[in-house]
Amino acid sequence: MNLRSNSESIMVCVHYGPHGQRLIQRGSQLSQLLNAPLCVLTVDSSKDNEYNHGKEQYISGWETLTKEAGGEFLVRKCMGKKTAEVIVDTARERGVTQIIIGQSGQTLWQEITRGNFINDLIELLGPIDLHIVAVQRYPDLLEQSHEKGFTAYLVKKGDAYVLVDEPEGEEAVKGLFFRELDTDFNSGLFKIVKNGEAQYLRIVQGVWVKPGK
Repeated sequence: MNLRSNSESIMVCVHYGPHGQRLIQRGSQLSQLLNAPLCVLTVDSSKDNEYNHGKEQYISGWETLTKEAGGEFLVRKCMGKKTAEVIVDTARERGVTQIIIGQSGQTLWQEITRGNFINDLIELLGPIDLHIVAVQRYPDLLEQSHEKGFTAYLVKKGDAYVLVDEPEGEEAVKGLFFRELDTDFNSGLFKIVKNGEAQYLRIVQGVWVKPGK
């Protein structure tokens, strides 16, 4: 079993409004914690001849903040597609494994939160993890966006490594499992320490998702 640093890649989706800066900071913290590349995406649904000075100011600030965090800032036009489709297409193009979006009831966010945007996004994402962050609170550390960690094990069953409560077999790997908040599944991050460094393995519904899967 190869437990070298995984190939996580983080993408933050920001929308016109006052919360983009905090979402980018959240993504930056996660990318540093996982030693993963970061990109920030805003989807522009405006027409080519439209100009919004306030929006341009936000975009300029987001781009500066993203570059300061060592990330890449992206602007994508809808081009007749739904916002969710543009997000997923960009994520696949960039090899993204985790997406962070904000959710709020405020008017500025209604464009992406109304209707079935979240459902559409989840259906299209496949194995990509989605973090929906309430804009009223922004945890400083990854562990604060997950339930309290508890001791668990990864054991080999067939070609997969499965999360269990008790060690089984000779290849059981001990670690701490942090389940994502507000989920009924064992999905989250499995923390191990190897050569003195913490590593986080992505767990989806109780199974270790290896990089590239």
